[in-house]
Parts: sequence; structure tokens; C-alpha cells
Amino acid sequence: MHLVTFSFVSLSACLLASSVFASNTPSTFDLKKFKSQDIIKQDVAVIGGGSAGTYSAISLKDKGKSVIVIEKKDRLGGHTETYIDPTTGTPIDMGVMIWHNITVVKDYFKRFDISITHSTGFFQSVLNYDFSTGKAINLSFTPSDTEISAAFAAYTAQYSKYPELKDGTFLPSPVPEELYIPFGEFVQKYGLQAAVPTMFNYNPGVGDILANPTLEQFRYWGLEMVQDLSTGFLTTAHHNSSELYTKAEVELSSSSSLLLNSVVGHADRGEGGAGIKLVVRTPQGNKLILAKKLLIAIPPKLDFLAPLDLSNKEKTLFGKFIDAGYYVGIVKNTGFPDNNSISNAAQNSEYNFPSLPGPYSFAPAGLAGLQMVTYATPQSPKSSPLPDATVKADIILTIKRLQKENPDKFSQTEPKFVDFRSHAPYTLQVGAGDIKDGFYEKLYALQGLRNTHWTGEAFRAEDSSLLWQFSEEIVLPGLLAGL
Repeated sequence: MHLVTFSFVSLSACLLASSVFASNTPSTFDLKKFKSQDIIKQDVAVIGGGSAGTYSAISLKDKGKSVIVIEKKDRLGGHTETYIDPTTGTPIDMGVMIWHNITVVKDYFKRFDISITHSTGFFQSVLNYDFSTGKAINLSFTPSDTEISAAFAAYTAQYSKYPELKDGTFLPSPVPEELYIPFGEFVQKYGLQAAVPTMFNYNPGVGDILANPTLEQFRYWGLEMVQDLSTGFLTTAHHNSSELYTKAEVELSSSSSLLLNSVVGHADRGEGGAGIKLVVRTPQGNKLILAKKLLIAIPPKLDFLAPLDLSNKEKTLFGKFIDAGYYVGIVKNTGFPDNNSISNAAQNSEYNFPSLPGPYSFAPAGLAGLQMVTYATPQSPKSSPLPDATVKADIILTIKRLQKENPDKFSQTEPKFVDFRSHAPYTLQVGAGDIKDGFYEKLYALQGLRNTHWTGEAFRAEDSSLLWQFSEEIVLPGLLAGL
């Protein structure tokens, strides 16, 4: 799930480059300036070929609508990324790994004839170290399975007080105070302590889980997460999550419905029924896209959206988002065992949670000698809180620190990256004051304005399964009604 994803590449460089295009003028969209083969007319233009954008494009196509997907990378899938070992051909998922056992997920995989199966779960850590010192620690908070189950039952009871959350961030008005108090206070109020470590371990990259508003925790830990935690998530039979996007890419490309390595430089989103116009920079030159509706499926950060003719209302709302940096890598020559994962923990902190930025864990990647590392930062208004080079250097230093402090356990080898991916910006959310002031009601009110609809994790959750469901049941019906 990208999902929760576990993971689950920054768009900023290309989109920032596109934002320095000249300001829109009437001549920007003059059809006479484009060759006929460079003018693309479709029902819907989709910006972003990640989880939500790709799903929406395929769903619209199945409903008889023409689409064009604009994706800045050379592939579809967003946070769904897979490393293929060059020697064995073994796939190793580095982003989205699991999905919820719900109808929209099963139908989507069935459509592409991809077999799915129940996930066997994730490797449980038995080794805990303070990564800042390299020293082993003994966890001081270790709830029993019975206590964990009881805590999740209590959490479910509180979550269920807000049934509209199953469809999106739909809230009562006024927003109840307990939805914007820090989650740590909510935990204390309802005795949910035993569930917190599991929540932390299954959904990294959310910043300070205890300080985040309770609503933001609800967004990423819905009833589907609680249920699948006990009954099992779904995964692909081939253990290659990218297979879905490879097949979607073939289908969209075959109908001339996909522009890869492409970014929007200018946008006229029109008013009323005027439709939208986009000038898109592609490897084959600029293209003019004329569409009836626009679906935006990229993170709504101001630097990403600069070329998209934002209204003052949109700028105000999107400027409130904060996010975490989340990064995933595969490293060789760590000297770590292939049969245990190693978690970052602090001896004297609440729940033994480590401080950030830093790695969450190292875990066997599925091939001998390879370890997968996850890394995250505190929340920030920046779309890329840390440069990739800084993150990679910190990971290497952490490995060497663990080796040095534990020569009897870890071999003294020279670690090297096999692969590395940035998933920043990750888990977009807002603060308590904005939630209290009705931020999400205002955000959802943007749907349909100026011929534009919105999907993606900021509108639902960093969870592929829920994004597909949200797009299918909430976003696309409104879009289709306006065509």
C-alpha cells in the first residue's frame, strides 16, 4: 500500500524547472503555433502517473472516456518502485508492498490478470539498537498480543464514531476537539498505548506520530488497516508490485494516452465549460493539450503546482501542507545478518521511539547480502526536507557506527548502495488549528472548480488501496457528471 505504504520521488526538480516558463499570454495557447500532430484533444488530462493518477486514467478509459496522462518520470507507479537484481532477476519492492483486502483492489488486479495472494506479513525485528550511538538496547515497552488486540479494539470504537471517514476526510462541523488534539493525548485518554508501537512500525514517514493531530492518524490508520492487521493484507503472487504499472503503461501507450518524461509548462484551466489548455514539454517537443476536464494527481505543494494557474484560494490552502521526507534504499556489504531486521530505538524515550531524522530500520531484502533501509525526517513545509546525498551519507555512517560498536555481531565491511529512492514529499497533512478551522471541508470544496478535480494522498491518505477507492467512488463520479 503506498500504502501505508511502507514506503512507499520527488517531482520538484522538473516541475520547478517548468515553473520558470514565461507567463501565460493569449498566444501561449495559439493553435497556429503547433503542428497538427502536436495538438492532443482528449476528454480528460491527468497530471501525475502515480497510484491515483494511473488508476483514474484506466478507470476513465474503461468508462469510454479518452485520457492523456502527463508523468514527469520515465515510468508510471509513483512510490511503487521495484529493484530487479541483475544477476538473479529477483524483484525487490522498495515502495508499495501490500494492499487492503477490498473489492476495488481485487478488481483492479484482476483487470490486468495479475495474481494476488495473502501477504505473509513483515519481518519482525528482534534486534534493537540506538542508531545514534550504535549500542544495543532493551525495549522498555513491550505490550503483549492480548494488550495490543484490546488497544486496537478500543481504537476501532473511537474511530467508528466518525463513519464518514471511511470515504475520505469528511468531518462533522464544527470539528470535534478530540480530532485535532495531539494523538499522544488521544492515546492517553482512551488507553491505546499498546497499539502505538505497531502503528509506528507499520506506517513510517509520518513525522512525530504522538504530536500529530489525531485526525491525521485516523487518515492513515483506518478500519481497513486494523482489520487487515489481523486477517492479512494482499500482495502480488510474483512479489513485484510494479507489474501493475508496467501493464498499465503498455495499455495507455498503445492508445496514445501517455506522455512520459513530460511536465506542464503553462496551463489555462478555463472557466465554466470552456475546458482546459496545457502546454506540455516532452522529449519530442512542446505539445498542446485541449481537454474538457483536468484531474490533478500530484502532491499539491506550491512548488509543484506553480505552472498550473492557481487561484488565490488554492494557493492559501496548499500553502498550509507540511510533509515528511521518506527514503528507501538497498545496501550491500552491511555486515548485518540475513535472518534478522535491526530497528532504531532509544532507551529512555516514550515507547522507545528514536529521534528523527534517521533510519527507521535495516531488514533483509530477500537476497543474501542485501539489506533494505528506510529513513525519515521530521515534518517540514519543504517538499524535499533533505537532499538525497545527505540521507545516503547518514545511512552509511549509521551502518559503520553499528559495525564499530558491535564487532562481535556485525562484519566490518564497506557498505555500498545498490539502489536508492526518495519518496518526498510524504504524508501531506496540516496542523491542529487548520483542522479546527475546517481545512478539509475547504479542500474538498475545490473539486470541480475551474474544470479541475483532485485526487492523491493529500485528499485521502498515503495508501494506494484507499486512493483507488476514493478516486473511483468520490472523485470520478463528479468528474464524469461534468463531461
